[in-house]
Amino acid sequence: MPALRGLTVLTLLWLYRLARPVVAGLGLAAVISPLPAAIVVLLCAAFDWQWVLRVLAALALWRHWHWPLWAAILAGMPRLVLLLPGLITTAVARLRHPRPRASRVTAVDRSLLQGS
Repeated sequence: MPALRGLTVLTLLWLYRLARPVVAGLGLAAVISPLPAAIVVLLCAAFDWQWVLRVLAALALWRHWHWPLWAAILAGMPRLVLLLPGLITTAVARLRHPRPRASRVTAVDRSLLQGS
């Protein structure tokens, strides 16, 4: 039974990954005609531009299926929930503790380095 549960989870993850370009294509087809939308989605899939498909899927869920913005972002880009805290703390740390500037090497420093 645990093997069946694992297979079910993997199948659902595969279906979710397959549904993202479909949702992105449907949303893009509502904005532009279906043929260019299909070409854009196929090019994004071929070049492995997953971030473009994620953004298009989130925009399609938000604009065309009238999902709340937070739910559309969560459905289109679920890893963003895990990434945002690290990005925010890194940005705050850079503001609070900037790296020291490298001082310019003066003539005195050069003479010390050369040993004369």
